[in-house]
Amino acid sequence: MYAHIKLNIQDGIARITMDRPASNNALDATMFHDLIATVEYCEADESVKVIIITGAGKNFSAGGDIKEMASFDFISYELSILTSQASLALRRCSKPVIAMVNGAAAGAGCGIALGADFRIMTEESCLLTAFSSVGLPGDTGCIYHLKQIVGLAKTIELMALSPRIYGKEAFRLGLTTRLAPDGKLEEETQAFAEKLLRRPLNALALQKQLYYEVFYRDYMAYSRIEAENLAKAGASADHREAVTAFLEGRKPKFNQ
Repeated sequence: MYAHIKLNIQDGIARITMDRPASNNALDATMFHDLIATVEYCEADESVKVIIITGAGKNFSAGGDIKEMASFDFISYELSILTSQASLALRRCSKPVIAMVNGAAAGAGCGIALGADFRIMTEESCLLTAFSSVGLPGDTGCIYHLKQIVGLAKTIELMALSPRIYGKEAFRLGLTTRLAPDGKLEEETQAFAEKLLRRPLNALALQKQLYYEVFYRDYMAYSRIEAENLAKAGASADHREAVTAFLEGRKPKFNQ
């Protein structure tokens, strides 16, 4: 349907693929727009019962493109709002959404994965918030989603230190629904999607509506604050130093 968002629908299961493997499916404004539009298309298509979202190639998504960040006009309030809307589109969708996390889901990629209802990983898959490593507070509703899943204390830790959360630890924390054997991610995700197809999907849709209206009631108010903070941090010396250091292959030296 779009340059870097692919859609395949077969036997009631829609697969949305972030398809920019040369940059590890790094996300830009166009991709966020296209992702939202694709989810809305699946919502309206009565033949779609379950949605899988994944990334082409080795990784789910590296998040924001660090090379685009080097222009230092990539980060903005408008972009941040768009990222939160992309993540929320998965949550608002009445149909079950599964994130098939191949490789790494970092930064905004992590936020997109957390916006799904279910996540399937392998022991080698990993989630990492990544934002603080580039001098940013976060986007894609990542803090909001994490707090819902692991609680505030663990969210603070994961956002501040940005460790790589591999499959077993993700499963222990409740961040993944299933842990697939190595080489069996596709098979396990397909089996899980087919299991959902056999469930009463109208009841599941009503459950999703309840989750959204009660537990995500203040999400957009949160998103506006998130966007304001991201815009401030995007103009900061720490963000400039983090991006420059990454591109130069050295450790950043942040202001103390």
